[in-house]
Amino acid sequence: MTKMKVLVAMDEFNGIISSYQANRYVEEAVASQIEKADIVQVPLFNGRHELMDSVFLWQSGTKYRMLTHDADMEEVEAVYGITDSGMTVIEGNLFLKGQKPINERTSYGLGEVILGALENDATHIVISLGGMGSFDGGAGMLQALGAKFYDDEAQEIDLRQGSHKLKYIRKIDISGLHPKLNNVRFQLMSDFDSKIYGKNSEIMQTYEAYGITRSNAAEIDNLIWYFSEMFKSELRLVLGPVQRGGAGGGIAAVLNALYNAEIMTSHELVDQITHLDALIEQADLIIFGEGINEEDQILETTTLRLAELATKYNKPSIAICATDDKFDLFESIGVTAMFNTFIEMPESFTDFKMGIQIRHYTVQAIKLLKTQFDINK
Repeated sequence: MTKMKVLVAMDEFNGIISSYQANRYVEEAVASQIEKADIVQVPLFNGRHELMDSVFLWQSGTKYRMLTHDADMEEVEAVYGITDSGMTVIEGNLFLKGQKPINERTSYGLGEVILGALENDATHIVISLGGMGSFDGGAGMLQALGAKFYDDEAQEIDLRQGSHKLKYIRKIDISGLHPKLNNVRFQLMSDFDSKIYGKNSEIMQTYEAYGITRSNAAEIDNLIWYFSEMFKSELRLVLGPVQRGGAGGGIAAVLNALYNAEIMTSHELVDQITHLDALIEQADLIIFGEGINEEDQILETTTLRLAELATKYNKPSIAICATDDKFDLFESIGVTAMFNTFIEMPESFTDFKMGIQIRHYTVQAIKLLKTQFDINK
């Protein structure tokens, strides 16, 4: 008798429980109901969380610790990873946090970590840009990587002091950028659709979450617009039209213009690393879900991709989510059954309780699936 193949791919539940933990609870439930199940767990990540942990569950490699700076230029420790297949993973939100006013924060620390990776001969660098604390158009990062910025008196400007310094730039010299950068394949991950400046910029769409006023946000947006104008006049590089270029406060557009960085969603990267398509084609049952907070305006998470692939290969699929936010969408795609653990996202909830609920719904769903029921009698 062939074993039943069950694919388990749970995304995180809004900081309550990680993708890895949620998968474990589902696996336990499946094993309790289907004796000879062959269970494959896919650890997921999204534009904000868990990139490093998930990649290292799929691939072996080495993690490196180094001292760097957060968005306030305070010294912090950062960890980045290099897999045995040569992929460097940098998760910006883990170290680039900030408490200072937003126009005093800098992306300098990210540049330092990229430098550290270059010293370890990185040639393929994946950076998760979601949830970082800096909004400086990547200027601080470029300074760390060797770029120089000058004011109208030909004095060097220190962009470690934050985006309020951008308005003094009159000249940009990128001749000192680390030469190894030219040989790097950059892949930047963001699930949030934003342009580098204008009403669809990251800061103009998210300023309320940072507790600042619309006019404060517009000031920062104008600074980044000015920076991109300098890019255009000084370097003949256009940043404005880059799709999803606003990620990381404009870092995506800058690395795309300078080094042809690919800007991707998390599910495109999940596909690349895990070959999700093939896994679903081979599975008999797919159990997936997420507890992403809809207020995060996440662009497109991997759950939608899972739902589409399950339908493409005509596989039964069960969604276990925190809320019913995506149920209409799942219904239209053709998901077999859907369960939600909450009416609306709670402020706090323990991971243990969450795990028990996920396990409970999984058990009930499989019990129903095991029932032979002929409605046409």
